[in-house]
Amino acid sequence: MDDLVGARVLITGATGFIGSHLTRRLVEHGAQVHALTSTVSSVYPVRLVDVRDRITLHGGNLNDSGAMASLVEHADPKVVFHLGAYTHVGKSWERVDECIQTNVHGSVNLLQALARSNYERFVYTSTSEVYGGIAVPFREDAAVDPSSPYSVSKYSGERFCSMLHKGKSWPIVVVRPFNAYGPAQSPDRIIPEIIVKALRKERLAMTQGRQTREFNYVEDLVDGFIRAATVAGIEGEVFNIGGGEEVSMRDLAQTILELMGDPISPEFGALPDRPTEIWSMRSDVTKARSRLGLLPFRPLREGLEETISWYRRELEQSGSVFSA
Repeated sequence: MDDLVGARVLITGATGFIGSHLTRRLVEHGAQVHALTSTVSSVYPVRLVDVRDRITLHGGNLNDSGAMASLVEHADPKVVFHLGAYTHVGKSWERVDECIQTNVHGSVNLLQALARSNYERFVYTSTSEVYGGIAVPFREDAAVDPSSPYSVSKYSGERFCSMLHKGKSWPIVVVRPFNAYGPAQSPDRIIPEIIVKALRKERLAMTQGRQTREFNYVEDLVDGFIRAATVAGIEGEVFNIGGGEEVSMRDLAQTILELMGDPISPEFGALPDRPTEIWSMRSDVTKARSRLGLLPFRPLREGLEETISWYRRELEQSGSVFSA
């Protein structure tokens, strides 16, 4: 982290869930943060309101090559964290064009703009979804099998990064974060959806919940991103960022509701499984722990308790839940 004190850092997707937590962490440790948001509005991005006087916010679309050139010129970053993306797996089937434009074309636009700068490390955010339905635990050297428009587009971005590192020696590192949760996540994701419906005593319709996933507290994932940006000699490599522990969706829902006093009962089987469902996802974090020094993540129940408390306070204070 000392390497980033006073350093100029550019974060795309800074107003998103992981991006906002990363932005706040870097600001707290003294980095000069330039944050990119895709929308220009008179309303300041809610996730960054508390650090608005300590960052430089830029509005611009990744698909606009001129805007990316201007962004890089003004930010002049030492390190770039590229989290800007279309990220919803399920909805990506109806928004294929947006996935390709943002996740592939947008990433290439940013990289091309950086070609004229003196940046020292580019951290490309891929996804655990690129592994698809292969055997767990997922290792970085496994043959991947992306099975949604979202995961295909993110893997395409990976391949561009690999090509540019190999062909032009660009200082790029790829991270594949596994599922995140924590305060200020949009309520259309599974953990906040369960929490919010329980707080409001609304119906909770789910599949049978046989799928297994690992869920990682967002601040632990942020540690992995920062290590990917600062550890020497890892350019051109790919790293899983996760805790390596999986849980079924059924057990996840039951654990959350138990921690909340069981205010509602989940309706398992009320929703069909997705046609291309990935049944098991778990990271092998051997490489990240060895090369990045990634530390074990906090237990799921501990992180869930913190997350539940945050949403409970949000509802009590404002009468509505966070959305972005």
